[in-house]
Amino acid sequence: MSAPVRRKGPSKGDRKQEALLETAERLLATKPLAEIGIEELARGAGISRSSFYFYFESRQAMLLALLSRVSDDLVTQVVECWLEPQSDMRTTVGMSIGLAVQMWDEHGAVLLAAQNPDAPPEAQEFMADLNGRLVAATEDMIDRNRATGAAPAGPPSAHSLATMLVGMTEHTISHNAGALDRDELVDTLTAIWHRAIFAAD
Repeated sequence: MSAPVRRKGPSKGDRKQEALLETAERLLATKPLAEIGIEELARGAGISRSSFYFYFESRQAMLLALLSRVSDDLVTQVVECWLEPQSDMRTTVGMSIGLAVQMWDEHGAVLLAAQNPDAPPEAQEFMADLNGRLVAATEDMIDRNRATGAAPAGPPSAHSLATMLVGMTEHTISHNAGALDRDELVDTLTAIWHRAIFAAD
């Protein structure tokens, strides 16, 4: 009988790269990307300054890696949420809003850094792509519910409604600054989404 295959954990390089990303996210919560030095990042990850360039060619490239991780996780979870059969769509909407709020709670510093003037153009393109993917997922959800009669037909079109709801939600969450506590924020946004999609005029 052959010996069982041993599952390998993350390599040393993977762990160092992850440490760099975690250090960057922690520092972005306190200052803009332009004020974060390579030496500071390297020190936080326990590597030399020169070793930083083995993992990333620049701070901007590291920001893009952070954005990719955050956005892919969010879109995957939201799409799964929209596709999961639910008898109560208000619950489904609330779950998706909760995911967005949680993402901003945990990774807001990264998302705000992408909108900073010192961010690379690719970061702004990345945010536009994230917005587009969320709009597309929401539009598909609206279309499916209109097709079954669960939601009233437009106008507005599913695309227009999805665009407005996603944009409003991103702005509200990112500018909340403690005005509403988490539960009130989620509940209020959920009510707005549910009425906009499912309530007849």
